[in-house]
Amino acid sequence: MWSRVTFNMNIYQDCSENSKNIVSMASIVKRIGKHPSLQTYLQGRWVFNRTMLHTDNGSSLGSVSNATAIFAPVNVNEKEQEQEEDSSSTSTAASTDTDQQLLYREEGNVIFTQSSTSHPLPFYREYLYTFISSTEADVAFWRPNNEDHLKFFHTLSVTEEGVGETSEHLCIDDLYVATIQVCSDSVFSATWVVDGPSKKYTIKTEFTREKM
Repeated sequence: MWSRVTFNMNIYQDCSENSKNIVSMASIVKRIGKHPSLQTYLQGRWVFNRTMLHTDNGSSLGSVSNATAIFAPVNVNEKEQEQEEDSSSTSTAASTDTDQQLLYREEGNVIFTQSSTSHPLPFYREYLYTFISSTEADVAFWRPNNEDHLKFFHTLSVTEEGVGETSEHLCIDDLYVATIQVCSDSVFSATWVVDGPSKKYTIKTEFTREKM
């Protein structure tokens, strides 16, 4: 499975009910396009909330509240040694230039609406972002000791001004559409819409940069 995801960075829409987070185009350019762009903007600690909805009727599939996400610089070789990475795994996206890589980790608790229990279930995910330019990053799965470790997932791309094009991607029979909305230097949201024979849902995640 592979997909190329070009994010639509829409600075004219709210990421939340608080519209004061929206900033001018000039501010977006200064922060993302010249700072220098994607890698610098993403690096750091974020708090996020996530909603999962049925696309047809808008009913809830589940939610995540006050979870954490970290984009941190990483030395892949050292990290793999620490985790005793299986030598049989293959790398299809990792770069040897560790200055251009961030390891993304998100963790929190999810509550599924249709679950037999309302107890939150802990989860975490990790991805390796390899920045191939100031505006593009190849994203790979980070799953040590798993056959999918360092397997290419998608390419995240924006323009130097922080404005991208909407792109649709087909994965077997499922169409994935991704959108990111940058509201300020400290707030952005990411929305995935999935449409397929057995998949029709929308996942929206709202990120706020953690205050130091």
